[in-house]
Amino acid sequence: MRMLAVYHKAEDARFISHLDILRALQRAFRRARLPLRYSDGFNPHPELSFASALATGMTSDAEWFEVELTEEMAPEAFLSAVNPVLSRGLSVSDAREMPAGIKTLTSCTRAAEYRITISTDQEFQKDVLEETLRGLLSGEIVVNKRTKSGIRPVDIRPQVLKATVEGIENDTMTLRVLGQMQADGGLRAELFAGALLDRLDAQGSVRIHRTAMYFDSDGSLPRIPSEE
Repeated sequence: MRMLAVYHKAEDARFISHLDILRALQRAFRRARLPLRYSDGFNPHPELSFASALATGMTSDAEWFEVELTEEMAPEAFLSAVNPVLSRGLSVSDAREMPAGIKTLTSCTRAAEYRITISTDQEFQKDVLEETLRGLLSGEIVVNKRTKSGIRPVDIRPQVLKATVEGIENDTMTLRVLGQMQADGGLRAELFAGALLDRLDAQGSVRIHRTAMYFDSDGSLPRIPSEE
């Protein structure tokens, strides 16, 4: 059986790396005595995979993953067994059997939504921020991005599907950003936030929370909301 679920990463777990999240889930599954399916080879490990890796320092309510079980298990029983033994700052929800026809989560992942909170060294009016954001989105957004061949300039504008100002209070602004996410790469929300700060000619600290993940499937998984 392929069990699909979502893990949530709260502030307490913000600086846990993706590799450590993987290990934490594996330990929790063993403590919960789940009927895990293991890989073959000299170093067997539970068959566990993710739609996408979450960057260290980010929090999330939308980290979809799949774990393979050797026996049928009710989603409610899965959640009841796993949540009490998870590390602090982690929890699991939305368990269900993997829909038929989906080979891997990564192959059908299409987009993710982020709430970006930026605290700056100066205060901005909302109309100024919205105008700056419109200007940023009107052309190329070239940033220095680390790639397999080193750091190079990349235009990330095609990866930004939508960006709006959610709110602003004193020196803190909140954005809602929808970005592409595919197997060959996707929007790096922190790079987009950095580009906005450059456009504002400001310095600031950035916090990023992934609020949703969207897929290309038969409708049993969240799809990108249509424009109304």
